Amino acid sequence: MGKRPDLPKEFRSEARTAFAYLTESEGFSEPEDDGFGLVFRRGDLAVRLGYHDGLEPTVSTGLLSVDPDGAPAGKCVWLDDLYTALGCGPPQDVPFSAQTRRAMLKRVHEHAAALRCVLPLIDGEIPEV
Repeated sequence: MGKRPDLPKEFRSEARTAFAYLTESEGFSEPEDDGFGLVFRRGDLAVRLGYHDGLEPTVSTGLLSVDPDGAPAGKCVWLDDLYTALGCGPPQDVPFSAQTRRAMLKRVHEHAAALRCVLPLIDGEIPEV
């Protein structure tokens, strides 16, 4: 029998690649592994990526405003809600269901593309959704 894939590890690896633009051109730090997924930080904003393995596996991306000292300055806003509220497209563009390895990898890239659309519109200020 073949070895079962380590999906959380594959998620983190794929997310580092798909979201590399955050560190390359958006001023975010290298991602931190928080045991749940990855967190990219910038002075005013944190982006948290997660893979939830279980009965119904999902990929999630949350954005959180932070104070200058790094403390949270509000609640986490889910990328699909923000994407829709800002008029970038329907929530279906940012799906979260990841029932298979292939779907999980696809979701990572869909979330990276959606975040690319959202970042220029928020300029560090996450609107209430």
